[in-house]
Amino acid sequence: MMAVWGFSNTAIASLIDPDQYLTDIYSTALVLTDSELLTIGFGSFDPNQIFGTNNPDFGGQEVIDTKRKIAVTSLPISFLFSNEESPWLHRLKLRAAYMGLTRDIDYDRLEEETGIIWASDKNEDHVFAGYAEYAVGYQISEGWQLFAGTGLHLMHYKNKFTANSPAAETIEELGINSAINGSSNIWIAEPQADLIYTKDTGPGEVRFNSEYHYFWGRSFGGSIGTSNATTEGWRIMNGIQYKYHLDPWGGRKQDLLFRVRRIDVGGDLREPLDTTHYAEYSFGWVMDTSDYSSLIYNVGIGISLNYGSSLKGGALVIYYNE
Repeated sequence: MMAVWGFSNTAIASLIDPDQYLTDIYSTALVLTDSELLTIGFGSFDPNQIFGTNNPDFGGQEVIDTKRKIAVTSLPISFLFSNEESPWLHRLKLRAAYMGLTRDIDYDRLEEETGIIWASDKNEDHVFAGYAEYAVGYQISEGWQLFAGTGLHLMHYKNKFTANSPAAETIEELGINSAINGSSNIWIAEPQADLIYTKDTGPGEVRFNSEYHYFWGRSFGGSIGTSNATTEGWRIMNGIQYKYHLDPWGGRKQDLLFRVRRIDVGGDLREPLDTTHYAEYSFGWVMDTSDYSSLIYNVGIGISLNYGSSLKGGALVIYYNE
């Protein structure tokens, strides 16, 4: 019993509160797999080292180490259906995604308070997610569009716990409900509205968008049968983007892309992001590929800087359909 009492002061404590643990995991997955909410990218770096600053909101080595323990793959695609004779628009968004989180669970506090020495365990969280959204839009005037609709997330969670200590065995023997080596599912409904303005300036194109999202979901099924996790929150995103048209390369259109976004969040999104709002700054290059595919009409590469969230810092990003 002394060892179990010590759990409250170790990293494993969250795993023996499955409702809250699943809520946090699903909220984190919603954040990390939505590129409109947060850009993860690859090749993380600390902007302070480039700009010669020491701003903690721009990142640091600790954030880079954290990102190395996160694996995210997200494949979004969208379709816009319109009729020149009607101002009404129809938009469909689809996304398949995966998120993996890895961390070591040590028991240093347990050793300090009880004298018990345990080896570290390894915890892995895996989430497989699918998303579908339908929105109806209206062409208010030239350049202005208003959309409203709703989306549905379906996620499957699986925990893999590699035990090097007696912790998992002790928890099981005492009949304590936990997320260890368990699985769960969740559905999340996400109604949303967004306003878009686009203007061709000749040498480029300006695009402004303002989005308003609310989400609510509940877990179901899986081996963590007693869990009743719910997740709820909202986000508001305001952004402006400018594409500067470059001379064609090999007959292909190409653009330089500049983008600034501010995202305000509430509810269960504040825990994984550790903030109420943050900003993203992006710069990149995209090339037209529409003659190859009607689904992927451009691709490119760029740099994204996140300022003010738990995943602050810089990263290289791959663009498509921008």
